[in-house]
Amino acid sequence: MDSDRQQTLRRRRVLHEQLRELSRGPLMRGSVVERARQCGRPNCVCARDAAFRHKGKYLSVQLNGRTQGLHVRPEDEDRIRAAIAAYERLWKIVNLLTECELSDLRRQARERRRSRKRRAAT
Repeated sequence: MDSDRQQTLRRRRVLHEQLRELSRGPLMRGSVVERARQCGRPNCVCARDAAFRHKGKYLSVQLNGRTQGLHVRPEDEDRIRAAIAAYERLWKIVNLLTECELSDLRRQARERRRSRKRRAAT
């Protein structure tokens, strides 16, 4: 059975490899949202009935404290969603790497305490 340290090192190597794979493709933070809007033509049914508003997909991203929106064309939606999913996966990997680092710090603290106890006992 591997020690905690070896398991952490192995897990860290696997996670870093996953990071390298993610870095090869597009990454994007944001959300794809569907909005319904009026077109502005006074004789259109959307001007009289909210149930018939025109639907469209938009990319919503917050950058530098401001929310930015961009219309998403149907042929671009899959690519945009894939980039957003890759970004979400990136943060999951970062959190798992943080767990590895915390595990290492805890292990080192335990080893220091044990070492001090051994020195105090002699």
